[in-house]
Amino acid sequence: MDRETIVRTAAVESAKAAPPVTVVATSAANGWTMTHTATALTILYVLLQVIYLLWRWRNERDDRRARQAQDVADAGKVVP
Repeated sequence: MDRETIVRTAAVESAKAAPPVTVVATSAANGWTMTHTATALTILYVLLQVIYLLWRWRNERDDRRARQAQDVADAGKVVP
C-alpha cells in the first residue's frame, strides 16, 4: 500500500464513523448538566488530594526512616 491509499482509506473510514460519533457526543452533551460537571470536578479534586497526601506521607516516612538510620549509625560511632 502506498501513502495515498492509506490516507484515502483513513479518510473514508473516518467519514463512515463520523455520524455515530456525532450522535454519541450530542447525546452525552445534552445529558450532561452543570450539576454533573460540579460533581465530577469535586470527585476529581478529592482524588487528586488523596493521591498527593499519600505521596507526601510516603516521602515523609522515607525521610524519617533515613534520619533514624543515620542517628543509629552516628550513635554507634566511637569518637576519640
